[in-house]
Amino acid sequence: MENEQLLRNIGFNKYEAVAYLTILREGFTDASVLSKRSKIPMGKIYSVLDDLEDMGFIEVQHSRPKKYRAIEANLSFENFLNIKENEMQRELGTLRRTIDDLKKALSYYSIQEEGERHFWSAAMGDEEVMKMIKNVYHEAKNEICVVVPRNIRSMESNQFKNMFASMFHDTLLPLVKKGIKIRMIDPNPALSEALREWYSSAEDEVLIQNLSEHLEVKALDTSHRFVLIDRELVILEVNDPLSVDKVFGLVKIYDRILSNELHAKFEEFWQNGKNQLSYS
Repeated sequence: MENEQLLRNIGFNKYEAVAYLTILREGFTDASVLSKRSKIPMGKIYSVLDDLEDMGFIEVQHSRPKKYRAIEANLSFENFLNIKENEMQRELGTLRRTIDDLKKALSYYSIQEEGERHFWSAAMGDEEVMKMIKNVYHEAKNEICVVVPRNIRSMESNQFKNMFASMFHDTLLPLVKKGIKIRMIDPNPALSEALREWYSSAEDEVLIQNLSEHLEVKALDTSHRFVLIDRELVILEVNDPLSVDKVFGLVKIYDRILSNELHAKFEEFWQNGKNQLSYS
């Protein structure tokens, strides 16, 4: 039963799985014997055998009556895997092309009006907060400005590096590759240390150049903490009422006026900040 379930897991139907296992046990056999041993009705057995042959798991001796034998398992399953991989690549290619067509066709609906827009949403709890951060960063088209939260600044160096490594590779690096400028204000030296360590061990020269051109960090101790995406999107923290050092949630706000005001504040911080990261 376990082997039958494993076969079902990779796409065999019940009759195909039972017939194949029976052929493996019996060796050379014909349809009538296989039907009796497997309890598959004679009215079904020939179509099941045809399917197993098409899938590459059995071969047929065209005698009277026909005889069937299983192809060596390692070979047949490796071929089956290759066929499935090719099918999935074709399907993935078709899906990519369809999505590209949809993006072009529906881009008109994504164009925002030039007038003022006001919209907000919120995320609460660690899992939802991290999901929002990753999603919102990928909305950036030109620039991201970050004033690092105080609770993150106060982390132990190793704790911070472990948390930042995932964020860096999953979220920031893809943005840097796209040429999006990222500026961060954070007095905690662990951030710059983590970036320098990665930079010194990296081998992709194009990525190294992008990193040095598009990711900057300055040190400035401030009680403010916010994220700015381009010139219209603001991310603000909601503190945990039971612990001021913890983030309870985030509020995502589309508001160009607020964004411009916070950009002015950020530029003030940036001018007063001390260069924290040197790639040389």
